Amino acid sequence: MNKRKPICLMAAALLCFSAASCGDKDKKTDSSQVTAVTTSADTTAVTTEPAATASEASTEAETTTTAEETTAEVTTDASDDRLADAVNLFEAVNTADMMQAGAGIEVDEELAKEFSLKINESTVSSVYFMVTDTRFKSLEQVRQFVNDSLCGELLEKYKNIYEGDNAAFKEYNGYLYFTHEGRSSGFEYTSTPEITESSENAFTAKVSVNSLGTSEVFTLKAVKQDDKWKASSLTISRK
Repeated sequence: MNKRKPICLMAAALLCFSAASCGDKDKKTDSSQVTAVTTSADTTAVTTEPAATASEASTEAETTTTAEETTAEVTTDASDDRLADAVNLFEAVNTADMMQAGAGIEVDEELAKEFSLKINESTVSSVYFMVTDTRFKSLEQVRQFVNDSLCGELLEKYKNIYEGDNAAFKEYNGYLYFTHEGRSSGFEYTSTPEITESSENAFTAKVSVNSLGTSEVFTLKAVKQDDKWKASSLTISRK
């Protein structure tokens, strides 16, 4: 709005000048003065038009810049979202690895039950303990956690957490039991995950891991299934 003030002032000055000329018309009727006023007004009108166009161009440029900045912000936010998803999936893989090894789950060791397991075509008895971990209260909740986090080869690797004769979890009379063997398991992540590839329905992330004193790199591939990000594979390489 401030850019139009000089134009308005100029127009007002012209009106005053014209009014003054009309007032002097009774005294002087010099047609050249009237012509000069008309010419000046016409010139002003012509000069004003490009100024308005320049202002519009400036506005369009500002709008374009704003749109570009907004697009950049959206891209950055999407990248941040993938990083958060990667952190969650690496943690889910870690939890699954611990559960498969009989660790990472709170139990009441005074409430135990023996279950029959098949090992090398032989049937043996194994002691399971009642689960007190608030995250899981039924075998279905365990199954849902694994299936919501993993798919593909990782799901095949860890589905024995809840499925099969030798499953890590078993359910009896409405209570959930866990093997609780406490073997060495889980991963010691030593860095923040890094997104190396990303698309609408897949991404790849890497993270450094300390494996028994050896530095390794885990590469996790994730895909979107049922509107959820799931870890589909995990490869290990030495640094």
